[in-house]
Amino acid sequence: MSDLLLKSALYYLSEGLCVIPILPRDKRPALATWEEYQTRRSTVEEIAAWFGGNSTYNIGLVHGPVSGGYCVIDVDHDAGLLDTLRERFPFLFAGRLEQSGSGEGYHIPFRLATAPDFGQDERQGRPRGNRTWKLTAGIANVRYAFCQSVAPPSIHPSGNRYRFLQKGPLVEVLNLDAVIDWLNTQAPPPARAASPSAPPPIRPADGDLVSAVKAAWPTAVSVFSQFGMVHDSREEHGELRLLGNGGLLVRLDNPDTWYCFSDEVGGGVFEAWGWCRFGSAYDKRRNFRQVLVEMAQAAGIDVAAFYRKGDERAVARPTAAAMSWTGKYPQWPMRQATQG
Repeated sequence: MSDLLLKSALYYLSEGLCVIPILPRDKRPALATWEEYQTRRSTVEEIAAWFGGNSTYNIGLVHGPVSGGYCVIDVDHDAGLLDTLRERFPFLFAGRLEQSGSGEGYHIPFRLATAPDFGQDERQGRPRGNRTWKLTAGIANVRYAFCQSVAPPSIHPSGNRYRFLQKGPLVEVLNLDAVIDWLNTQAPPPARAASPSAPPPIRPADGDLVSAVKAAWPTAVSVFSQFGMVHDSREEHGELRLLGNGGLLVRLDNPDTWYCFSDEVGGGVFEAWGWCRFGSAYDKRRNFRQVLVEMAQAAGIDVAAFYRKGDERAVARPTAAAMSWTGKYPQWPMRQATQG
């Protein structure tokens, strides 16, 4: 198997695609970070090190300009969508077609000359790299940039292999305007959900601000809801996937645990808030106190009871309300609340 994986990885590289290793029987990169491979292609030496010997890594292909405009339409939970796409847009099927090991998913890979406009990702400060449409006939996810896809002959978490239903070259597509327009007519973008109102004020008896905040924000989903990130979701493989957020997953058996594929970050509720506020630059050592107090303010907790020297500097840019310590410490000027 390792010999087949190495040969396949080198073949993908020869096509001008950026190859990275994926954890065995998984969809997550086997690298601490794969950000550099979004701008520079992996080398023969790196691929030999990753996939040589007795390696069981899956093969990941990085999307976007680094791979010559590599793009994939990922069809999941297919109930006729694949056939409809084939009938309406046959040019997409002039090259390869892949089936996921789940048996319910398909990849339509090609090279795209013009990047699709999915709007701006304000949190990341960059264009959105993908978008999902949920139709009655299946789910379509167009994945162009800041994404990677698992490629044949990798092994799906189910134990089945990703395989080619149709082999051929990567077709060149000028743009996806017609495809996106049609998807929009079938599944219009949902209205942005309003952020839920803050919970009623909490005054804990134990004097522990961390415990109070954990009680107010018990799950990662509650944090993502506060930031308006829970627009659409689906459950699969024991996880809740929050669509349209770069592969954002929350564990159903431990809803405090989450992971984002596009940023390669994860953690608990405090890390969730920090990630929403600072992106992948969140540093727990430097930013935790600010995150803690912001979460307390948003929950209506009386943070004045927990003042710590230096908090006026730690929370220089509150997101929920102006500093509420001013009632107890009138020498502090009231700060204007700003968006983080």
